[in-house]
Amino acid sequence: MVQIGNIHFGKAQTAVEPTINIIEAGILWDLMTARYKCLEETRLYHSFAHDEELIAMLAYGIRFLEDQVNVLEKQMSLFRLPMPYQPPKSVNRTENGMVLNDRFIFAQVFEGCQNFIDHMAQASRNILTNDPLRHIIVDFLTSELSLFDKLVKFAKVKGWLQVVPVFKPE
Repeated sequence: MVQIGNIHFGKAQTAVEPTINIIEAGILWDLMTARYKCLEETRLYHSFAHDEELIAMLAYGIRFLEDQVNVLEKQMSLFRLPMPYQPPKSVNRTENGMVLNDRFIFAQVFEGCQNFIDHMAQASRNILTNDPLRHIIVDFLTSELSLFDKLVKFAKVKGWLQVVPVFKPE
């Protein structure tokens, strides 16, 4: 019998259930929780943004996150892991004196992307039992790096990037 991903070739009675170790299950739970939080925050920021290009970028980010959430939800279901709290599908915006400017919103999204790159890199190196799950995480990491590159270019155009001064030794 041969197993490629979750597809089995050969006799059904010899097919092996997909396996995941305890560390991988924890990583999957953490990633699912982190993506839900990020999606909820991005929806909130989208509702407060004023700059048209920032609004478009956040809308792209929401679709990006929803795609990853769908993949992670399928993996959680495949391994019969309990689902963490899911954020609401939409954000009810109330002002309550809360002021979020576009530069602050961008900085929060940018920092979140930077943190998630680190999270994904660590997760990918710790998933050793389940090859298909590791490949999903590596794909997420690659996508996040590509998104980060776009965010850097966007921030440079807007003048929102905190550029470290050039060091010139005397």
